[in-house]
Amino acid sequence: MKTLLRIDSSMRLKNSYSRRIGDNFVQEWKIRNPDGKVKHREVGTCFIPHLDQALFEEFHIDQNPSEKIRLSDELIAELFECDEILITVPMYNFGIPSSLKAYIDLVVRTGKTFRYEDKPIGLLKNKKAYILSSMGDIKTDALSFVEMHLQQVLNYIGIKDIYFYSLDGTADENYATKQLHNQITSFNNSINNR
Repeated sequence: MKTLLRIDSSMRLKNSYSRRIGDNFVQEWKIRNPDGKVKHREVGTCFIPHLDQALFEEFHIDQNPSEKIRLSDELIAELFECDEILITVPMYNFGIPSSLKAYIDLVVRTGKTFRYEDKPIGLLKNKKAYILSSMGDIKTDALSFVEMHLQQVLNYIGIKDIYFYSLDGTADENYATKQLHNQITSFNNSINNR
């Protein structure tokens, strides 16, 4: 039985294009994995503490873990327990939402999700990741800053099998609606061929 970990990072609960694409993804995923389990991690509207010096120092000691360390351990355990990861992410000011950055800072930990042996070695193996991104502007490059950032982070912790689906032009509602329909069709076709 497969487990999908869905990570939503939009600050919007309503009218969020990335969440809408994510909802469609999960529907299709459930059709293909009827016995599968979907675990949801909300980082867009639920507070994730940002990394600070005290927390960073605590990463390297094993006694009296704080609430923040326990949260970090919980987030890391979710990553190890799942088979596939879905990240829905809007572009805010040319980057990922700060809440998603805070999440990343809690899961990229030495000895937990990567280790060093002359070079960093990611410890999360044999997992697929799907990045569903949205942006207000028209996409001009193969990968946006958001996608490149997430690809770099996921590769660093050992996840190499990554698929990207982006919805651009969301500032124009008519264009975005057409793009959303095309994206869902394209996404469904690519899943059927996988």
